[in-house]
Formats: sequence, structure tokens, C-alpha cells
Amino acid sequence: MKAKLLTALAGAAALAAAGCTSSSDGGDPDVEAVPWVPASAQLASYGGCDEALEGIQDAAAAMMAQWQSGGYFANGFAEDGVAREEGDMAAGSDSAEAPTAAASDAYSQTNNAVAGVDEPDIVKTDGAFVYSVVQNELRVVDTRSGEVAAEHRYDDMSWDHELFLGDDELLVMYTQDRQDGETYYSEFTIDRLDPASLDVLDTFSMGGSMVDARMVDGEVRLAVSSQPSIQPVQDVLYDADADLEDLKAAIAATELEDWVPGFSVNGEDGEIDCRDIAHPDRFSGSAVTVFGLAADGGWEDVEPHTVMADGDTVHGTTESLYLAHYDYGWGAAEDEQPQSETELYRFHFEGGEPRLAGEATVPGSLLNQYSLSEYDGHLRVATTENDAVWGWWGGGCGPADDCAWEGAEVAPAEPEPSKSTVTVFAVGDDALTETGSVTDLGVTEQIYAVRFIADTAYIVTFRQTDPLYTVDLSDPANPAVTGELKITGYSGYLHPVGADRLLGIGQEADEDGVTTGLQASLFDTAAPEAAVLDQYFRENSDSAVQWDPHAFLYWDDAGIAVLPVTDWGPDYSNYRSGAVVLAIGVDTVDQAAWIEQEVSDPYSEGILRTLVIGDQLWTLSAAGLQSNELGGGYAQTAWIGF
Repeated sequence: MKAKLLTALAGAAALAAAGCTSSSDGGDPDVEAVPWVPASAQLASYGGCDEALEGIQDAAAAMMAQWQSGGYFANGFAEDGVAREEGDMAAGSDSAEAPTAAASDAYSQTNNAVAGVDEPDIVKTDGAFVYSVVQNELRVVDTRSGEVAAEHRYDDMSWDHELFLGDDELLVMYTQDRQDGETYYSEFTIDRLDPASLDVLDTFSMGGSMVDARMVDGEVRLAVSSQPSIQPVQDVLYDADADLEDLKAAIAATELEDWVPGFSVNGEDGEIDCRDIAHPDRFSGSAVTVFGLAADGGWEDVEPHTVMADGDTVHGTTESLYLAHYDYGWGAAEDEQPQSETELYRFHFEGGEPRLAGEATVPGSLLNQYSLSEYDGHLRVATTENDAVWGWWGGGCGPADDCAWEGAEVAPAEPEPSKSTVTVFAVGDDALTETGSVTDLGVTEQIYAVRFIADTAYIVTFRQTDPLYTVDLSDPANPAVTGELKITGYSGYLHPVGADRLLGIGQEADEDGVTTGLQASLFDTAAPEAAVLDQYFRENSDSAVQWDPHAFLYWDDAGIAVLPVTDWGPDYSNYRSGAVVLAIGVDTVDQAAWIEQEVSDPYSEGILRTLVIGDQLWTLSAAGLQSNELGGGYAQTAWIGF
């Protein structure tokens, strides 16, 4: 798709401009070098729109000039302004609790990281209706009658559809690829719908795509990422005959609206207050906008706040939204190992409006939102440094690997061994203040799973074996490792399943670290070091739960966990997909049932989500909804084909 291609190119350009800085003396002497420093070291706001435009243009010019001096794009600008020859370029490569059931007519909810903070997903239910959006098709299914009560097909140029369910409204969030003349761009939209008829009640649109969202007490909090609309600047970057003066002139011709996303509410345009644009010392032009919308409408008074930075991870609490941005840069010499840090921005919500309330940096990168946790006035963060798996350019080739790209003239430096760290910050009204840290977890390994439960962290690192670290965080100034359980394989997702019990979902592996199939491990966490109580193994299988926690269902009333599974069979000759129901005992984990849907294509996408309504276990796929008895033989009771 052309729109996605342009977005990808813009994203790559911003990434390279942000990350691949060079402190080489080459380049235009009028463009001041910007050393790699933590981007949130001096976050500030602009005093007005003129100051904002000038500041953004200056920052972009400095970053792109250094980037071109390093030769990281179509042509590198030489010191005398003459384009370099192609052969001179270095090539680059493209506090959580599970919901519990209180009564037999209860129903499950999205598997959220933090209690009371809802996360968007492809399916929601109110106990009578199931609302789902799969392959661009939004459907409302009445589980009592087995009928599709309403449906709506979204444009094929839209993608990443997710849902929130309010008291009297259904909210649908998605990104739409659009075209304006020769320009292709992405636009984020959230529609507030009547859940019965799917009639649109309100619409909010903004340039960009959603990073993530949370809903707390009827308030939707969103983070939307946008790339600058600077096609003339991109044309210069790709023009082999252009020089640095052409780049500076193209940047100087931009307007503020080219950099900061506009938005509209029900077709009426709005604009972001220039005083609500925050920026670090060094940035490339990408932006993340944070704002709140009431689920029941009244969106005309929205006041978005923008940070001129990338952002790829969101963690929400009842009062705050944390935005994390992974940032890296190259050292003074091209053969040095990249430096990397993650910047954290905290937005505090009051009356529906976000306020930037602190920023901090941590070494290395986050795995996902479960790497963050706010508890008892402190933020805890788990990161991995020198992670060769992500390596250069975010790809699957690390500096230690023999995979230099064609045309590269400088061999990568021997990397420092990877290690993981837990850092603790005191959360103040306007600041995040580091209180303590513990490091050197999983040396030579990387984090595969994190779960914070009260004042304890459980961290899985892996390369060949799976150390499950227990970290005592009861003293924020002195976090300490109290246990290191080593077993083969790894857990990619951890979930509490009762007092002093933790369930790990991942892969078994041999002594060389080669994975062999789906593994569920039940851990006893009562002691300072966790212990394995029981394990379930399914050869040559895996589950989306390992990378998508929303696919996981734990139903406390029945003592079960349900996982969508892809199964290739013992000799990889018998492909099938379904869902495995695991019975979780005090010290046992066993298969209670294997559920497959009535699908004609055995190679279809398979089961995506599972949910409980009353005494029925429902499974959702692109083909339809199926119900099975909850417990006993798990007999099929209904099929609603799509």
C-alpha cells in the first residue's frame, strides 16, 4: 500500500535522524553539532507558535545535516556541499491483578495489566452482547439468541481496529490510509457509536496512528504518533543532486502545521496550543500527542498535548499515562557500539486534561508495557542493555553477528554483554526521581517476560536457559535480587493465578536453547526464590499469548487458563489451531480440554480470543463465535458463523 510505504519511509527517516547521529567533523560548519544525550534531559515547552516553528526547524536541520554527513540516506552531503558517490555510503538495513468472577452469570473482561485500567482490544462484552472487530468487520452478536444484531464493514484502507466499551457507547479506534494529491498519509480516528445500531455519535480524527490507549472511569486516554508532513524535505533527502543548502531551504519553507498534527471533532478543525508542545534538546520532528476524551461525548473541549519525540510503549494507571521512547545514538567513532536509553514521560490526568508531570531516563530498552509498574508512590522499570537481538536499526542482526550489510566499510565493535536492570523512581507531583536500582540480571541474556506484583518483581531472561529472577522492591532505595530459578525454556508471559502462584506461558527448549514447543509453568512464589510446581508441555506448538497478553484468559471461578494455540503436531505434519484449557490447581497444571472451531479451512487464522459469559466459554475467530460448556466435557453448545 503506497500510504503505508510513505509512512514507513517517513518513520525510517525520523528514526535515522533521531538515532544515527554522527559527531564527525564533516558537514556544514553553520549547522551546530548535536551530541547524543538523553532526549528527556531538558524537556521544555515553547512560549508561542513562532518560537515553536523556529525551534522545530532548527532541531530538524541540525539532526538531518548530521545524519546526511554520516551518509545514512540516499546521498550524504559532503563538507563542500557536493553529493557523495554511491560507493562512499555506508549501507543500512531497511500491580496487576487478573479479573475475577463473583457470580455464575459473570463475564470476563480484557486481560489488562493494571486493575481498573481498561485496554483496547478486538473484542469486548457486557455479558449479553459480544462486540468484535476482526479483519475490518465490526459485529455485534447477541449471545442469547445467537444472532448478529448489527455489523459494519470498515474500508480496506483502514487498519489496527480496536474497541472500548462504555456504559452506553462503543468506541472504535483505527488508522486510515489517505491520499491528498501526490501525498499519502495516515490518519487516526476514534468513533463513538451507538452499540445497538452502530450509528456514529461522535468522531475525532488526527494525523498519525495510535500508539496505545487506556480507559479509566469513563475517560479514554490516548497517545497518537505522527510523522511530519514534509514531502519537499524528503524529496531533497532522496535527490542525489541536492546539497545541504537545498535541505536547509526546504526545512525553512515548512510551516508549523507541517510538523504538528491537526485534529478535528465531528468535522470541525481544532489546533494544538503552541504552549502545549514540549520538546527535548534533540529531536527529529516526530511527535506523540496525548489527550483525553470522555466516553459519553462532549469532545469539543479536547486539549491535546504534544511531545516532539517518538513513543512506542504506553503504560496506564488510574491517574497517569506513561509514554516510553527508545532512543539510541552512535559514538564518536563509527565503529563504536551504539548507546541506548529509554526516555519516560509521565502525564498526569485531571479533569480529562493531561499535564506533563515528570520525565526520566533508564538504560537500554523495554520489552513491553509490563516492564513498567507504578506502586505505592514509585515507578519501577525493567530494561535490557546491549541487546544484540534487536541490534542495529532494530533488526534481528546484532553487532556480534556476521551480517555486515553490503557496502559497509567499518566492522562493528565487539559489544558489551547484555544485562538487565530494574530502576525505581519516586513519583512526585512534577518529577520522577530515581531512588535505587539493581543491575547485572541475566548477563548475556535479554528480558522475555516481566511481572510486578505489589513490592516484588518477577523477571525472565533467556538465551539458553530461563532464569526467573525474584526482585524485592520493598525498599525503593535498595532493590535486591532474592532468587534466581534456572530451568530450560522460557516464559514469555507471566500471570498471577492465586496467592503465591504465578503461571508462565512460553516455550520449552533444549540445553542449547532451541525451542521445542508450548510450555506452561506453575511457580510457587511464597519463598524469596520461586520454585517450579508443575509444567504442561505441547510439542511443536506455540501460543499468541507469548507476545499478545490480550489473548490470555484466566477465569478464577473455574480455576482455568485458556490459550489460543497453533499446533504443528509431533512431526510438523498435522497442522491445526484451537484453544487449550488448562486446569490450574494448587500445585498442578493439566489440560482440561482442547477446543476447535467449526471452520472449513484448517489453515485459517484460528482462534484469536476466548471469553467467559455465565456458564459458557466462547471462542472468537474470523470465521465466527463458538460456545462450549464451561467445565465437564466442554461440549460445544452453539456456533455463530460470520
